[in-house]
Amino acid sequence: MTVEGTTWKSLIIATIASGIGMWIVGGLWHNLILPRVNSTLEAHHEGIGIMLVAYICLSFLMAYLYWKINNHTHTVFNGMKLGVIIGVLWVFPHGIAMAGIHQTAIGYEFKNTLYHMFEQGVGGIIISTIFGYFTKK
Repeated sequence: MTVEGTTWKSLIIATIASGIGMWIVGGLWHNLILPRVNSTLEAHHEGIGIMLVAYICLSFLMAYLYWKINNHTHTVFNGMKLGVIIGVLWVFPHGIAMAGIHQTAIGYEFKNTLYHMFEQGVGGIIISTIFGYFTKK
């Protein structure tokens, strides 16, 4: 099955590469950078395999959406735009609900959403780059 030169092969490769890319960005942020910036936080390495599976699931949804709604101009901006939108949709509504339920700071949810806009933006860029590569072949 193809959509304007894009095949399931490119969807699978984009899914795996994007999932691993976002997983690496998340790991670097949460386990290397954040503990150095905030001394009250510790690096935590539990569940990294499950996190990889979660990122692969998220990247599949992103790649599939990109495949179906993109206008077939595979640019960094198009990928980043998808990732930013997914970052907001994935994190912000749930974060606000949890802040309300647990009466935690809403400001944190805005910062967390900004971070996820970046993280999923990286994933979207990877997806658009891979789709662009396979479309040109």
